[in-house]
Amino acid sequence: MIAKAKSLPENIFETIRDRIVFGTYPPGVNLPEKELCEEFGVSRTPLREAVLKLQDMKLVTVIPRFGTHVSPVDIHEIRCAFEVKTRLEGLAGELAAERIRPETLEALKAAIAEAGKILRENGPDRHNRLIAIEARFHRIVLNATQNPVLEEFQENLHYRCARLWSSALSEVVPNKDILEQLNGVYQALKRRDGAEARRQMESHVQYFIEKLKNLLL
Repeated sequence: MIAKAKSLPENIFETIRDRIVFGTYPPGVNLPEKELCEEFGVSRTPLREAVLKLQDMKLVTVIPRFGTHVSPVDIHEIRCAFEVKTRLEGLAGELAAERIRPETLEALKAAIAEAGKILRENGPDRHNRLIAIEARFHRIVLNATQNPVLEEFQENLHYRCARLWSSALSEVVPNKDILEQLNGVYQALKRRDGAEARRQMESHVQYFIEKLKNLLL
């Protein structure tokens, strides 16, 4: 299947989204419209389309006449997002186990191998690179469900939760644990065991919820 080319607003949205998730744009920072238009070489229209999508994800706050600012990290909201994400991830694992293709399994295996290599290298940007791979792993699983509605919901939730991982949770989440969890998901999908894939996916998200509880307490 040939991937559909992304529109200009989608590319702008993804760039700004990743800058927010990985902390390049910290909470409260202003996103100047004029400067961003110049950076991306666009008019206000595609930029505003991207900003509206970021606003829907609650990553930015738009105040008329005062501009656009990166939203603060709302711990309660993200905790709620994790709770919803747990159930949807379980559903994604179950559906993917039924519908996954051999080439998709190979893509998941490659993502895990790449994560293992990053862990061995121990580079300065290791954590952010692992977050990116985890996001890719989840996108591959979601794509295997062949359910675009589920993909849309999960894409939104993933980046809202990943924002917390890239900041506060980065200090309390061992990257090795994440690698082992992703491998558990892969093994269940490889066996086409829907019940186990659901359990592994839910356990993976529950792990983050427990870390979040410990952090808050």
